Amino acid sequence: YVIISISSLASKLQVIVGDVLKTDLPFFDVCVANLPFKISSPFVFKLLLHRPLFRCAIVMFQHEFAQRLVAKPGDKLYCRLSANVQLLARVSHLMKVGKNNFRPPPKVESSVVRIEPIIPPPPINYKEYKILTG
Repeated sequence: YVIISISSLASKLQVIVGDVLKTDLPFFDVCVANLPFKISSPFVFKLLLHRPLFRCAIVMFQHEFAQRLVAKPGDKLYCRLSANVQLLARVSHLMKVGKNNFRPPPKVESSVVRIEPIIPPPPINYKEYKILTG
């Protein structure tokens, strides 16, 4: 994964090689990621519980996962994932990426999503929240 860190003193790109789920994330402003689809849910919650809060994340997910992230109450795809993520962030679908844009083409379609933490975050017990979502 790649983390872009921007400060008032300098622009800096930091590339960290490793397992994002096992790595302590440094401070960052913007996260841009294309991850293995099987870690989508744990990555989203790691990102949303990261402190200090980041400005936004642009992430490519499997299309069906992305649809659940942005689903609204009453939608067919609205689920526990939708509710938990939208409690902590504004999520928007940016674009669908067809499987023919990759070589070799995967078996599923992809979508790019923007995740922006709600600031200030809601007053919840994050230890309990992590237990419920982890």
